[in-house]
Amino acid sequence: MQHKGGPRLLVTDREGALYLERARIHVEDGRITYHVSDDEYRREYNIPHVNLAVLFIGQGTSITQDAMRLLAEEGVYLAVTGTGGTPLHMGSLTAYTATRHFRDMLPVYLDEARSLQAAKIVMRDRAERMRKMGGALAGRHLGLRDPTPLARICKTFEDRLASITSIQELLGVEGQFAKSCYKFFAEASGLSKTGEFRRLAGVGMSDDDVQDKGAPADLMRLVNRFIDHGNYLAYGMAGSALWALGIPPHMSVFHGKTRAGGLVFDLADSFKDALVLPIAFAAVRNRKDKDPEKVFRDRLIAAFDDRKILAEAIATVERMIASPSAAPSTKEQTDA
Repeated sequence: MQHKGGPRLLVTDREGALYLERARIHVEDGRITYHVSDDEYRREYNIPHVNLAVLFIGQGTSITQDAMRLLAEEGVYLAVTGTGGTPLHMGSLTAYTATRHFRDMLPVYLDEARSLQAAKIVMRDRAERMRKMGGALAGRHLGLRDPTPLARICKTFEDRLASITSIQELLGVEGQFAKSCYKFFAEASGLSKTGEFRRLAGVGMSDDDVQDKGAPADLMRLVNRFIDHGNYLAYGMAGSALWALGIPPHMSVFHGKTRAGGLVFDLADSFKDALVLPIAFAAVRNRKDKDPEKVFRDRLIAAFDDRKILAEAIATVERMIASPSAAPSTKEQTDA
């Protein structure tokens, strides 16, 4: 029976995400199902689309028009990702979202001072989540016993935010914070023993390279590949949060006002490193995993659910909208 009247559950009340690879997604008896086939038999599973926020479609996966329609009716956000991650996100226009958040976000986007304050809020959330979530995941996946150095990195970053007066200055301080985090997790994983870790976006690796990951250079490429892939999964979660709120993704506050989808990158920065980095660097310690990419992806999506990242991301947006200007406008000064 076809459901009418919009999604039955708020995005924050749902399970976070599902990732499917080499599957065929279709509708059967009013249910969205998918099947995977091997040499012996075909297996069929249901997709709980009423209780799903994001559906990630990986390599070799197809989806029917009927399935897309049912996903759209329940407000499920579709993100297509291939090897290493591909930023291809789709939100249906059949779901007409209320305009309140868009109207509230527009002044923040247009006002340089408010954009800076909103960007600082994102960065404060980033530091806080790195301290709490990143530290906890490092303890679980990297065996970290003393989170004090990571907490110190976050505290230094937070202290510097107070005196920043421009977006350009903020981007410089953000870059230093990211480098400090990379160094910390490289040391925690043991990768730094083979040389300094360098963040190389888009380096990629073949499937054969992933299986033969003993050499130091291959380990660094593996971690870089997982960071790329994890970042794109995080962008899917951030895109879903913005779509659910009805906020256009191009209304960036600090990743470049003309960059396509800039607000997705802004919002993802509030949580992605805290979840992606400890799980990506854990691949260095877990060299015997038969399918390291699947292990990484499963762990990351589980972390999205366990930490209620969609709700966290939406809370960050609410704080961005509530951010006051750093100084009164000229009109306000004149009126005073």
